Amino acid sequence: MVGRSWMAAKRKMRKPVDLYCQQEYTAVMPESRSERLQLRVSPLQREILTAAAEAQHQTLTDYVVSHAVKAAKEDLADRRFFGIDDAAWAEFNALLERPAEHKAKLDKLLSQPGPWAK
Repeated sequence: MVGRSWMAAKRKMRKPVDLYCQQEYTAVMPESRSERLQLRVSPLQREILTAAAEAQHQTLTDYVVSHAVKAAKEDLADRRFFGIDDAAWAEFNALLERPAEHKAKLDKLLSQPGPWAK
């Protein structure tokens, strides 16, 4: 059972955040688990994770692994997708729409065969 310690910790953790939601749909069988990952957590962290796993009707291992993999995928996705405000988006589009500049050195480089063509 989650006690007052969880509620106190939750109040301390409140801060504004941007949320990113990604839902993954797969029809493949889950991979067999052969690797071990060991973690050290505080009693409060263990209590929170156990309560959350129970609320989702999952084992602690299934809960932690699924959420860790989801967070890792989002971290990796953040390296490919960037959010910008309206002014930056307008500036970005203006740069894309401007006429291309002729680069003589680039023409020379691209006219030569690549090292793999030999």
